[in-house]
Amino acid sequence: MPVKSIDEPFWTDDAELELYAGLKHLDSKEDDIGELRACFIKALSRSQFDLSFLNERFSDVSSWRSGVVAELKRAMSLPLHSHPVNSQILHRVKCDGYDREEVVFESAFGCWIPATVLIPDHGQAPFPAVVALHDMGGFRSFGREKLIPFEGEPDYLKDFRKTNYEGRSIGIELAARGFLVICIDSMMFGERTPQAWPDKAAFIRDRLGWTKQNSDQFTRDVSLYSEKIASNTAILTGLTWSGMIAGDDIDTVDYLVSRPDVDAGRIGCIGLSYGAYRANYLAALDERIAAAVSVCWMATLDSIVGFNVGGAMGYFTLIPGIHTRLDICDIASLACPRPFMAVSGWGDHLMQPHGISSAHRKLRKIWSKAGAAEKLGSLCFDSPHEFNTTMQEAAFAWLERWLGGKL
Repeated sequence: MPVKSIDEPFWTDDAELELYAGLKHLDSKEDDIGELRACFIKALSRSQFDLSFLNERFSDVSSWRSGVVAELKRAMSLPLHSHPVNSQILHRVKCDGYDREEVVFESAFGCWIPATVLIPDHGQAPFPAVVALHDMGGFRSFGREKLIPFEGEPDYLKDFRKTNYEGRSIGIELAARGFLVICIDSMMFGERTPQAWPDKAAFIRDRLGWTKQNSDQFTRDVSLYSEKIASNTAILTGLTWSGMIAGDDIDTVDYLVSRPDVDAGRIGCIGLSYGAYRANYLAALDERIAAAVSVCWMATLDSIVGFNVGGAMGYFTLIPGIHTRLDICDIASLACPRPFMAVSGWGDHLMQPHGISSAHRKLRKIWSKAGAAEKLGSLCFDSPHEFNTTMQEAAFAWLERWLGGKL
């Protein structure tokens, strides 16, 4: 019998998922690895995903989650997080509808994380808060600025926002709805690239004059050299790149709860693509995330392996020994039974439609098994890999429903 949501506006009809259950893109990328491709596909077919909540040995969602999250944290070598958080406000300016702060705070690794915070100028503190997680977007010269515009930004950054967000700033849209918003630069983006470290002020100034071609070359240098060296070194030193990235996002929540203007019981997260990947892990690993939205990063591994590992699964996804025990959607399901929304586009070039369909159906079964079907949002649109305004309105309504907002 098809599983139905208690709240249909946040749940694409089951019949639509069935239509895409066997569909593959005609322009299959098929990673060029020769006969190894068949070897890897065969190996994946033996995966049992034995840590999924759908395994018959699991019945209590709380004990399942506790044990599996502990296993995931071990595999990721997730660092311990300490309090209080060392932080500093560098600059604060009043804008139309919100105040903007540029801040830095210290991570569990001892790195200083640059962040932008938007504080609504309406409503009353403490505010519900949202961690806005930026995407990959094919370039590394900027990170948090993809979600929060600034005066004098280059045209290619504006064009990127038009293509991927229909010109909207996710940060400003959320602040207008009464949320305090924070967005950090993830590692190997913007101010957290090795090229920025010798003289950060010069880097911030100089990149404003870059052309898109300059930015593309910068991105190739970071992606093909800096990130590769960093991720390899992480493994060699007992860490993982995925754990370091997730650790920064958890540190961001640590910083938020240290602020008196934040309601620690109403913190959410949202992201597109790489930002959605981060949202999946942040919601899975940190129970302080009361509601999450993941946009265009929900599928099953069998729709990526042999199709587009090179384009979809970066160094940040590699966790030794986990992916044969937890599928991509199983990791996101560790947010259960808290509110979680997965938003997908059938035309997403990173993964196959049949994998998107399978992932959404699996999430529905998991939240239903946990007795929390009404806390799952599961929406699919006839869209490419983007976060368009229709998707945004659904996502914002979801966050308002579970976190509130003060207009």
